[in-house]
Amino acid sequence: MKPGADLVIDAQGIVNRFGDVVVHDGLNLALPRGAIMALVGGSGSGKTVLLRSLILLRAPNAGTLRLFGQDALTADEAQRQALRQRIGVLFQGGALFTGLTVLENVLLPLREQGLVEKHLLPELGMLKIGLAGLPADAAHKYPAELSGGMVKRAALARALALDPELLVLDEPTSGLDPIGGAAFDRLIHELRDLLGLTILQVTHDLDSIWYGSDTVAFLARKKMLAIGPAAELARREEPELVAYFRGSRSAAYLHESAPQDGL
Repeated sequence: MKPGADLVIDAQGIVNRFGDVVVHDGLNLALPRGAIMALVGGSGSGKTVLLRSLILLRAPNAGTLRLFGQDALTADEAQRQALRQRIGVLFQGGALFTGLTVLENVLLPLREQGLVEKHLLPELGMLKIGLAGLPADAAHKYPAELSGGMVKRAALARALALDPELLVLDEPTSGLDPIGGAAFDRLIHELRDLLGLTILQVTHDLDSIWYGSDTVAFLARKKMLAIGPAAELARREEPELVAYFRGSRSAAYLHESAPQDGL
């Protein structure tokens, strides 16, 4: 990374532990503005714990964290709340309120913050629903009436409600078929370009890792073991990277990324 790069997230020396169990020990992560980064790693490597620290839901036990250039760990509660409002989160499984319609789910953050005049809320909510790729008639449906892909898009619309600069996605394509997952990846790229977003997504979806992200941050050994494009990480020799990127499920992706004779 170039010195002086504009970083949305700059985490250095992060330690997270629960009692005697150390989850992260001196972890570093830098996310440049405008990037789409996939956060990956084996089960139990602490991806969700790290996300909670990065979005200010759990203070790390040690280390420094700057968000949008501001020291997030020494900030007072009002400053932390202002930082949280600059972050949109799509939780795993969508986490929509089942007793609310899609539109009501999307408008909830706006109503809570009171940042928009009430008569403008429906129109703004419909705009967010459209940005997430949902048809207008989905607005008045309840989560139980939606397909899995529509639930993901409804949750994305809610994550976009406060016009965030950083979008954090937790397993956004899990449970989707390959066509639906690819469409969601395309949507994320379009929103990044249209809205100037920076995106951090936890994912196990190989398509999203190889084709849906600019760079991959691989969590192992309680640290960021490697950060770079998927094709670059796939050629490294650390055992965890070899197992993850050169296993039978990843073999086709590695083959596709290899230089072809005569090209």
